[in-house]
Amino acid sequence: MKSLLLFSWLLVGAEPPADGTLIFLENCNSFVEFATRGEIGHVAIALADERTPWVYEATPGHVRRVAAAEYLAELARLNERRREAKQIRVWSLAPQSDYCDEEIARMREYLDGQLGRRYSVKNYVVGEPGDGIHCAELAASTLNASGRFAFDECHRIHPTALHRAVLPQHAPATEIALASLAQEAWCLRAQRRWGGWFSWCGWSCGEAWSFCW
Repeated sequence: MKSLLLFSWLLVGAEPPADGTLIFLENCNSFVEFATRGEIGHVAIALADERTPWVYEATPGHVRRVAAAEYLAELARLNERRREAKQIRVWSLAPQSDYCDEEIARMREYLDGQLGRRYSVKNYVVGEPGDGIHCAELAASTLNASGRFAFDECHRIHPTALHRAVLPQHAPATEIALASLAQEAWCLRAQRRWGGWFSWCGWSCGEAWSFCW
């Protein structure tokens, strides 16, 4: 089983990430990159269980956990619809020293407790914590849970600021090349596209409404 999972990860271009590895995305969200004046638009964090490397992220409309190989496949599918200059770039930032079992357990407990929590940038915009959470807030809070970091006001941290802050404690960034995927049937591509569009519209309407209260 482990060899099959390793093979599936290698098919999309990378070695399985070490626990606590941060995954930063460039060219993924022009609004975030413009608003924060940064080159990084999103951040996620990787943890594995006995069989599968997982990626945890806060993304419209909630915090989710997805198998790391599928996560890269999702990004590869997004790149298929983008011009070369607009391709998403993926950077892996592994810890300089591996997290111990206790640190990993604390991070996993925190992340599992956040699953399903509403994604929101309101915390960052208004400068106050709320019921939602954004991607850099989730990653920074997870690092705090490990005990190695002590970020203040995680809701005020944006992806580029987090990237700069953690560089001294991490190995040099490695770019993950997204592999080309086999062409999917038109109906499946359309289903993915419309499903994503409806999900985003539903989240954005709810997010806009949250600013009224």
